[in-house]
Amino acid sequence: MKHNKQPGFALVVTLSLVILLTVIAVGLLALSSITLRQTKQGEAAAQARANARMALMLAIGELQKSAGPDQRITAAANILPATKPASTGREQWIGVWDTRSYSPATPDTKTFVRWLVSASPAAPADATAAPGSDDVLLFTGKDAASSVKVPRININHIAANGSYAYWVSDEGLKADLGWNEGDFTAGENAQAARLAAAPGPDYGSLGGPFTGKVAYPITKTAGNSWLQNLGKALSMADVPLAAGAGNQGDWLKTMGHDITLGSSGVMADVRKGGLRRDLSLAFEMDGAADVTATSQPTKFNRQEGEFVGGNDRLAAPKAAHGMGGVRERFLYRDFRNS
Repeated sequence: MKHNKQPGFALVVTLSLVILLTVIAVGLLALSSITLRQTKQGEAAAQARANARMALMLAIGELQKSAGPDQRITAAANILPATKPASTGREQWIGVWDTRSYSPATPDTKTFVRWLVSASPAAPADATAAPGSDDVLLFTGKDAASSVKVPRININHIAANGSYAYWVSDEGLKADLGWNEGDFTAGENAQAARLAAAPGPDYGSLGGPFTGKVAYPITKTAGNSWLQNLGKALSMADVPLAAGAGNQGDWLKTMGHDITLGSSGVMADVRKGGLRRDLSLAFEMDGAADVTATSQPTKFNRQEGEFVGGNDRLAAPKAAHGMGGVRERFLYRDFRNS
């Protein structure tokens, strides 16, 4: 009995299987390469996030240590004198000064603490020095002068190397775009409430997303419906969207150091420490009614030693004529004996 045989069939099947296995191997190799790259990228991203988190913690710590006490003031480096100005890229650095030894009689005598930027303990940051070649650009302004560059600090670790950089911006130096109009509908009380409300900015003078959108007087009605949406903005980047404008990248770069959204602060006495003196008492506690009333608190013009360390230097030495023993108080004086 004869059998029909096809020569080379086994060879063709073998070659097909080898090709299939090669394709599978190449695919698995490519997949493993992609997975390896993703793993390395994930590790690099995790390391970058860890470095950024560490930089944030260091910035907060230095901010609390340097500017935390009441008797500290901050200012941008562009306040430095023309004889020794801040370098380009460092004009918006925020400096901290200690006011405990300050006197208006010698205003040039100030105790500098530090610049609130990343710096090595061995090489304190200097706003007047030229930026280094390894400096990091953290803010892109409208020009080189308004941009911000800070030193890069290297991290040497056994497993991997990295770096970090930070810059603290002072929101207290900027105009707040927040608007607190309130509801004033109670006759004469409405005017008093309006006068007591915190004044808002003149949005019409800011340009950018507010161009052609401001109707005066500025209220949430009368053509300024965008004020309702402005209250929903969480950052300066949201302001153009809230105002119903398009791309305002150039405007944000131009106004980045001048305006902010929702800044707040503490009314601290940076000269003596503690809270500032409430000068409204000068108008609420003076006069015959307060002088003769027995249930009133200590009269503003009769307070001695309450504000200035046990020795009231702001009261007149003699009683005011016709005021029944009440002495005038000075609301402001440059320095002692002035």
